[in-house]
Amino acid sequence: TGLLQCCDLKDIKLAYQLNKALEKGDNWKFLNVDQLNGYWSKFFSLLCMMEQIEVVLKWYKEMSSSLFYPSPKNILDLLQALDAANQLEVIPSVW
Repeated sequence: TGLLQCCDLKDIKLAYQLNKALEKGDNWKFLNVDQLNGYWSKFFSLLCMMEQIEVVLKWYKEMSSSLFYPSPKNILDLLQALDAANQLEVIPSVW
């Protein structure tokens, strides 16, 4: 659970380091499906809060196609990030 709490620190650099460690080799296998989805959900929410919208959309496209199912909170975070970046016209393409 320490892995998942790390993203609660609101430290994007630390989240990227953690993500790199998770993607190395078979490290992701140490988490069950629920933990993995919880991790990606927290990671994505942090991206929405801390990153530029272009980076958020890139991650969303990569993650939603294979890694996780966005939760309602993730969708809300994405919509808020799009609104803050004045990019609401992108909504149909992410839907």
